[in-house]
Amino acid sequence: MNATTAAQDRAGQRAKQGAQRLPLSDVVVIDFTHVIAGPFAAMILADLGATVIKIETPERGDTARGTPPHDDGISHFFAAVNRNKQSVAINIKTPDGKRMLEKLIAQADVVLHNFRPGVMENLGLAYEDCLKLKPDLIYCAISGFGQDGPLRDRPAFDGVIQAMAGLMSLTGEAGGAPVRAGLSVGDYIPGLYAAFAMAVALRERDRSGKGQFIDVSNFDCLFNIMGYYIPHYELTGKVTERNGGAHPTVVPMGGFPTADGYIVVAAFNQTFWRNLCRALGKNEWLDDPRFVSLSTRAKHSALLFSELSAALKTRTTAEWESIFDAGDVPCGPVLNVADLIDHPQIKHRRLTGKLGVGRMSAPMRPVKYRGMEQDVWLSPPRLGEDTLAVLEKFGCVDAAKAPEQLELWARAGVIQDPALPPAEHAEGAAAKRKK
Repeated sequence: MNATTAAQDRAGQRAKQGAQRLPLSDVVVIDFTHVIAGPFAAMILADLGATVIKIETPERGDTARGTPPHDDGISHFFAAVNRNKQSVAINIKTPDGKRMLEKLIAQADVVLHNFRPGVMENLGLAYEDCLKLKPDLIYCAISGFGQDGPLRDRPAFDGVIQAMAGLMSLTGEAGGAPVRAGLSVGDYIPGLYAAFAMAVALRERDRSGKGQFIDVSNFDCLFNIMGYYIPHYELTGKVTERNGGAHPTVVPMGGFPTADGYIVVAAFNQTFWRNLCRALGKNEWLDDPRFVSLSTRAKHSALLFSELSAALKTRTTAEWESIFDAGDVPCGPVLNVADLIDHPQIKHRRLTGKLGVGRMSAPMRPVKYRGMEQDVWLSPPRLGEDTLAVLEKFGCVDAAKAPEQLELWARAGVIQDPALPPAEHAEGAAAKRKK
């Protein structure tokens, strides 16, 4: 696809987005986020119709753009959390770039960033600065440990947050090393909380006319899902230890090997326990004093897990799944990505969708609204792909001087767009690389 065709295609995508009538179609978000937590939060709003303007640094952009593998020049890592957004590449450290950005903020409803505390202040874009531009602005700051407290200034990524918020103390085999959860839950969960918080703040603004400062901490959000482990410790004085996939009090619940794989069984109440015993042909367990209640099963969990493991190894995962489904026993095979992509439930619920770039697809919005279909109307953007369109739409350039002024800014490295010449220092760097 040549540059002209690509620009026309992108213009068509923007027109399609503008035609949407979704709950957040009248909301404009200025998005300074990068990597996962912030981009995921912004994408949730974008999927619900918000105009999300992703502010990126010319030539460099979101760090996630460099993560391989790539398809058609777009990183899979970046694509997964950046659909339905417009990329505007502006050097906000230049006077002209700052002025353009201020015009955008003055017309926005939400500003979102996930920089460490102090970064936006140093750029002159703190909450108080932005309020001067838009008095009813909603300003959401995501950071590792929040805007205050003794850990405020520490850098943090998913593994650090999982460790410090308690999750890794619970994850792994008994007696083994702590294990990071395979998914970046220390980023995705804060992203969910941030999206929810921004939606709540928008609703409150509808009532009161006032904006809001939202402080989202990755650490706080992951600690929040520790849930019942906190009162459990307070009531028992016991620290819950790692125990593989087993639950400390709901027994049996966990993963067990079968003849050809693994299956998870979750008999979390007496009804399901009875169903499990009958499905296994172990009616004698129903009257065994060691297994008659949750508390006695928890006390003898090692013995029960050994017995269950021996029984479940006698059949395949599919056979047990069929037997347990017929017997109303909560269960599930351990599926991997290849299994899930072609799974009938995934297909029926339309949980994946094409991103409009290369061959890539990704999980779509999991919440179903009646009469409101999920769609990807804007593919994950190339760096600065929407700069010109956004600057012109929001009046950030003088229409009469636009062509000449935009070209000057592009050559000076103030802005970047595929339709404009590269920055002059970038051309020099490219020439040096060729030599």
